[in-house]
Amino acid sequence: MSFEDLPQDWTAVPLTSPRVAGAVVDRVLSEKLRAEDTLLLISCDERGVAYPPPILISETDWQADGQERREMLEVLAALGVPSIVVAFSSSRPLPSGVVDAWHADVDAAFAAAGTRLLGVFTAWSHTVRPVSQVPVGT
Repeated sequence: MSFEDLPQDWTAVPLTSPRVAGAVVDRVLSEKLRAEDTLLLISCDERGVAYPPPILISETDWQADGQERREMLEVLAALGVPSIVVAFSSSRPLPSGVVDAWHADVDAAFAAAGTRLLGVFTAWSHTVRPVSQVPVGT
């Protein structure tokens, strides 16, 4: 599903469906934001419905060392939201090792904070791909 296919009431739809969550990531991350190496966090309630506005952190250093990355993610996880969707964006696909490291630290930081991770995505020029997703109904 692309953002053009989102239902009119997409802001009230739970992001527990990987298709819908990916389309929302596509909608929120413009090509300009992707080119700025933006980390996207979509905070959600207990049902997975997004709280506006999303958190966008441009000029993210995807090559940051593990300690720096974990410290940043722990601060973000301390927001204490019930559930969240996360996306890593760049102008071109990030190397799999970089994505794996960020994904592991996102999992750890939000799990430690008690936040349900609804999905992790990567986004680059006209593309959004799931890194991980929680099956609908979990």
